Amino acid sequence: MKTQSIPFSQSAQAFVQKLDNKIDLVLKEVERSEMYQIVAAPNTDPKLVATIIKYILLEVFSYGPHVTEATFMAISRLPKDRPDLMKSLILHDLSEVDHGEMALKDFIKLGGDEQWARNRRMTPKSLAMAATCRMIGQFENPFAYLGYMYLFEGLTPILTERAQQFLAAKGFPIEAQAFIDEHATEDIGHAQLMSNMVARIVTEYPEAEAAIEYGFDCFAAVYPLPIWRASLQHAYGEFYLNAFETV
Repeated sequence: MKTQSIPFSQSAQAFVQKLDNKIDLVLKEVERSEMYQIVAAPNTDPKLVATIIKYILLEVFSYGPHVTEATFMAISRLPKDRPDLMKSLILHDLSEVDHGEMALKDFIKLGGDEQWARNRRMTPKSLAMAATCRMIGQFENPFAYLGYMYLFEGLTPILTERAQQFLAAKGFPIEAQAFIDEHATEDIGHAQLMSNMVARIVTEYPEAEAAIEYGFDCFAAVYPLPIWRASLQHAYGEFYLNAFETV
């Protein structure tokens, strides 16, 4: 069993910077998206914003358990002489286990129906995202999962911190943003953990670079914008239906 820590190689540090640059590109695409522009705009109806957030939370509840299970699968396939790596990564995944339920609680506080949420089929966009993680976790090089997790943990604290500002300006009910508040702070540490773990792993396993980047690119194709488009479509349907019924 390997337990001694080693300095990160220069190539490992360069690879982490490459992934960070790719996150920046995803973020720029996110900022140009319709949903981001709507939520960020100061003149957007606060009820529409609340409805959008409600449906994003529903998507999180839908795909969350699949990401967690896929991650456990990937970790279980890591080299069996590396329980030191497995322990750190499992502890990280354990901290994410209940976050889908956390999202559901906020969804309910925003007027969502719990039984409908639990019994409905997830949207095709969430299915595609969940399936991508499961395919990576079960069939790809097990280190590839770090690619989707790197994007997930790197992007989330940025977006949730901005969401806090946008929602505060619109009078969003603070009691319904526990999920957002948790991830605006907790995932800063998770992002740093992923950065350190990726640097450590590609220092020790240089061949893992290609697998990790592939996992990142696959995940970027299904998250977050496709998920957001599904959320926005449902939010529009509910918001404008309610507006029509009150006329």
